[in-house]
Amino acid sequence: MAPVVRKQILVKGVVQGVGFRPHVYKLAAEYKLGGWVKNDASGVTIEAEGPRAAVEAFIKAVPARRPAAARVDSLVSRAVAPAGEKTFSITKSGGRAPAAAIIPADLALCADCRRELLAPADRRYLYPFTNCTNCGPRFTIVERVPYDRPYTTMAGFKMCPACRAEYADPLDRRFHAQPNACPVCGPSVRLEAGGKALAGPAALERTAELLIAGRIGALQSLGGFHLACRADDAAAVKKLRAAKRRPHKPFAVMAPSLAAARKLCVISPAEAAALAAPEAPVVMLRRRAGFTEPAPGLSRLGMMLPYTPLHAALFALLGRKGFAGPLVMTSGNFRDEPICKDGPDVKARLSGVAAFSLFHDRPIHNRCDDSVAYEAAGELRLARRARGYVPAAVKLPAVGPSVLACGADLKNTFCLTRGGEAFLSQHIGDLSEPLNQEFFRETLGNLRGLLKARPALTVHDLHPDYASTAIARSLPGRKLAVQHHAAHALSVAAEHGVTGPFLGVAFDGTGYGADGCIWGSEFLVFGGGTWRRAGHLKYFALPGGDIGALEIWRPALALVKDALGPDWRRRAGKLFSAIPAAKAATVERMLEAGLNCPQTSSMGRLFDAFSFISGVRTEATYEAQGPLELESLLPTRAAGAYKFGSRKVSGLLELDPAPAVRAAVADRNAGLKPGVISARLHAGLSAAASAAAVNLAREYGLKTVCLSGGVFQNRTLLELVTRKIGKAGLKVLSNRQVPASDGGLALGQAWYALKGYKPA
Repeated sequence: MAPVVRKQILVKGVVQGVGFRPHVYKLAAEYKLGGWVKNDASGVTIEAEGPRAAVEAFIKAVPARRPAAARVDSLVSRAVAPAGEKTFSITKSGGRAPAAAIIPADLALCADCRRELLAPADRRYLYPFTNCTNCGPRFTIVERVPYDRPYTTMAGFKMCPACRAEYADPLDRRFHAQPNACPVCGPSVRLEAGGKALAGPAALERTAELLIAGRIGALQSLGGFHLACRADDAAAVKKLRAAKRRPHKPFAVMAPSLAAARKLCVISPAEAAALAAPEAPVVMLRRRAGFTEPAPGLSRLGMMLPYTPLHAALFALLGRKGFAGPLVMTSGNFRDEPICKDGPDVKARLSGVAAFSLFHDRPIHNRCDDSVAYEAAGELRLARRARGYVPAAVKLPAVGPSVLACGADLKNTFCLTRGGEAFLSQHIGDLSEPLNQEFFRETLGNLRGLLKARPALTVHDLHPDYASTAIARSLPGRKLAVQHHAAHALSVAAEHGVTGPFLGVAFDGTGYGADGCIWGSEFLVFGGGTWRRAGHLKYFALPGGDIGALEIWRPALALVKDALGPDWRRRAGKLFSAIPAAKAATVERMLEAGLNCPQTSSMGRLFDAFSFISGVRTEATYEAQGPLELESLLPTRAAGAYKFGSRKVSGLLELDPAPAVRAAVADRNAGLKPGVISARLHAGLSAAASAAAVNLAREYGLKTVCLSGGVFQNRTLLELVTRKIGKAGLKVLSNRQVPASDGGLALGQAWYALKGYKPA
């Protein structure tokens, strides 16, 4: 008889809430082993007993045949004394293992559950809360680890005998599915409309009727509420825009299927895969002709597919009633406030917007907005990281003490590190909103509790007046300030595991510079634990400061006046004729007196200015509207590229936009279309930026270039710069796991602290 051995196995990674224990149980049965498996604060612990060959084969199979949603980061085994166990069991969670468990992100409705949901004979037909080990709520319902039903917001729902039988059956895909439920024992929906209330299937039926009739509704989803209406109903969309005070900002759209989405957008294989992935983000797709209401002035449309059983059931009912079109499905909030997560929240904040509300009674513990992704330079990238991706960790290239990085003020996320992993929060938003500051603190408390993290250092932006800086300073412990653009570049280094020297190129809106000016187009050299500024866009005045991001004619006037010289009015022609003369004169006097005209190297404001010069628009109603519309005019074939000057000033390489400004003004006065000006700007800027990066890399002996900052979410610019620098033989990296915008800044702040960087 073969000798019997027993091994204790500790598995770490995304191994809770993804069917990992049932997977282990089935493998143990296959190899005829005794022992047990349980969740604990560290991950999953297994003890397996049987013939040596069978135990060793079992250990190899645990990671090799893991469930699709699982991720095994480490597996360590050690011999323990045999206990004589002949059977294998799933035991009660717990233990004294150190905290290391990772809660999985929410998973979109799987194909098996979708099939049951749409089958009239199935007991879960059109049930809005069906799920299994391969799909359903995770992060949004978990309150603490280990991930077991009593520690989630499903604790109040006792499983009926049929659900309990599935939960206990090792051969059932709902074996130990913590949110398992059905219409008999699980959560239910309730519709409130016109002073009347309906529950269950009748609520869904009436919701479909109201949407078809053009009404706007608040629908409770996984991580919060959506505001929904027919996307093809111009009047409904217009009303929603007025209510949300978003006259032009794009709305996300949900199509009933990939086939329906293809009728509205051109979809690449990578984009199709992203739409259908368990993360189910909103994907920015090239819009076909027409259908402009959800995204006016833009060539891209944010599209998603039904990712919850509630969405799928609703679209099934809509289709049965003759409506096969898409729905606007935008965040249930006002502007930059947190997304609403429960009935009282909706009644307090959205009652003036929504004609009806569809609630459910499964509480949301962690509110979480939709993630947004796009394809650029051959990779899928995130513009907003939230549902489906949080709380997945970014693996760091080194282990260090726990750090809290508080991020920036716009598109805020924060980052907590634990060992060699960085955990970014879900998208929080603009911290100038007091409700978002409360959301920050709420989320920080929740995530610290899940990770059992006690940060020894708190990192914040260099800007002294940021709300994120104030929050950081209010927390106990040591503090560290990090320059905004250094953090942008280091976010790329952190996610790609760059530990050696590199050149960072950070193009974005604005950030507080080390010299007190407003930086925004920076070439930064990192190496030997230090960083230094090696180049930047030539400073220009920003009359009125931050208002220049909305009144984009202001930075344009400053740039045109400087580029054209003393007779700039004559040479500019009718460029500023649409601006009230008194306002233009006031800004001109501000420039001449240097009054409230901070100096900036902002690439975002440069794009704003060119949006005005090209004739795209005069003012913006949302952040980066002009640049987004300018990029939407591409691809336009246009000979020639605008030139940028380049010279060394006080040891720094300086890119001068004046030649490009003069050429663009001349083109506008000559009657050239905005698309031509856009094409020439993108060609010229990408050439100038790439040449600067290559020259600086050679000067400092660097082989790697990291591109980051919100401006590099411009697909055309990213692709052109990546290609041109790559042709020079340099390795070019950019953000993928976290946004290039301020939504990924906290990762770079944390990595700055862990690596101990200092200004050179």
